[in-house]
Amino acid sequence: MMAPEEAVAATMRGSRQAAAAPRVAIVLEALTHPELGPLAIDDGVFAIGRTEQPFAGYPPEAVSELSRRHARIFIESGDAYLADLDSKNGTTVNGTPVRQTIVRLHDGDEVDFARVLAYRVRLQAAASASASAPPARLASLSLTPERAELGLETIVVSSFPFLISKVDDTFARYRDKEPHQVGYLSRRHAHIFLKGGQPWIEDLGSTNGTFIGAARLDEHAHALEDGDVLAFGGHHFVYRVGLQWEALPEQAPEPTVTRFRSAAAAPGAAEDTDHTTFVASAGSFLDIFCVDRGAAQEDEINPAEAPPGGAAPQTGRQARGKAALMAAGLLDALGAAGEADQARLRRWIMALSGLILAAVLAIHLAGAPQRRLQALLDSGELTAASTLAAERLAQDPDNAELRALGTEALLRAGLPSWMAQLKARRFGPAAQAVARMRGLSRNNADAAPLVAEIAWVGEVEQFVAARGGADAPVRSPAEQARIQRILGQWQDEQQAHQRASATIAAYVPAFRDTYAQVASDLRKLALAGGSNGSDQ
Repeated sequence: MMAPEEAVAATMRGSRQAAAAPRVAIVLEALTHPELGPLAIDDGVFAIGRTEQPFAGYPPEAVSELSRRHARIFIESGDAYLADLDSKNGTTVNGTPVRQTIVRLHDGDEVDFARVLAYRVRLQAAASASASAPPARLASLSLTPERAELGLETIVVSSFPFLISKVDDTFARYRDKEPHQVGYLSRRHAHIFLKGGQPWIEDLGSTNGTFIGAARLDEHAHALEDGDVLAFGGHHFVYRVGLQWEALPEQAPEPTVTRFRSAAAAPGAAEDTDHTTFVASAGSFLDIFCVDRGAAQEDEINPAEAPPGGAAPQTGRQARGKAALMAAGLLDALGAAGEADQARLRRWIMALSGLILAAVLAIHLAGAPQRRLQALLDSGELTAASTLAAERLAQDPDNAELRALGTEALLRAGLPSWMAQLKARRFGPAAQAVARMRGLSRNNADAAPLVAEIAWVGEVEQFVAARGGADAPVRSPAEQARIQRILGQWQDEQQAHQRASATIAAYVPAFRDTYAQVASDLRKLALAGGSNGSDQ
């Protein structure tokens, strides 16, 4: 474990080293579909995938062959790199396939994603921070265990990216005490990184998932907020996020040493450093995105017990192979027995193998709806997927995997048309779209509160339009009362509104613009309602 002073020193060294490397910006000039325009990248990580922005807004024929998690472009020590994420239709650089390696990008390289989107790489020095940059930066991110009785240590991350991994000492230290819980983690489980100065988390295709609250992350990265609850692989490694900010040097002329405090500690209390893991050395995107397929497949599934939500079933071939090994071992162990005994043992083993195979097939068939749903989602048949999910959830409402897939299908199928109707101020069709989503979410406990949030946003925007705009003067006491009621709903449940909108935007990123609009309108309503209320 690193002492706090050592952590600070290492952080300062890391910051100086990072500052020494020239910042680079990447521009991808479109070679195919030039009408879509160039892509400018100046963040540390840029996601390529058909449901990522800006690709999700491209015409379907331009992105149909992209995988949902297709590739990542990232910047490491002043250099630009590209990694393919085991995409279905592949990635090439200058005609050479990018498979299980990471390729450094050079100015003038031609990159091709899935044979449908080709770009010319242009590298240039990144613009320096503008005068309008925020006055604070993230000094550290703390992960405080939600359950103190488990004996987990608080994790304080002061340099990024940070990889969550079963083989890293941060989590591997618990292997002797809780081997099956560590087994729920993957070697490349998730990573926390900075984007625009804010912390984000991305699941790396882990077997048992990463969760914010009760929502399992999909292929999208998700912004982290102070107070978020993160769970890795189940219900054991569960942490509350704490963000510690510090003033930028320009805003703090007197040099100070950042002191890290656990989010669990009360203000002014001494920190228990014996129960804190300080992570002061940044990881590397090269390690995060360079996949060792053999190691990843070696122990991704916890061998001790099934993970929460169930593990992937064995195939019939795997079950038969294990039965054959068991039979061979028993026969070898009883080699001295007579032929009659061995014949009886063979019959017993064959009967047992048949029972095992039948059980495996039953499990496999039980997961058929989920596989069918995933196939529909992958092929873009969203309406059919949302309908199938509703039908299956009517029979099995407690199936967490069905709920997650059904939520994704419902939002991706219904939300874009609802947003279009809302933007055009066609509130009748928008309300009809919400009613359809309500019907499909009747048996989906995950989706129902999200649909309620969508309905509330629509009602607020309809009210704003009816009164001639958010900042229009208040015309009557009834209107004043309605404004106060809406503002009360917003203020009393603001965190719930923000969490619901963040979850919705994780599935349909364009919802962020709709949410930003309603937040702006609510602020204007507060000014209009307050000023008129004081005059009356």
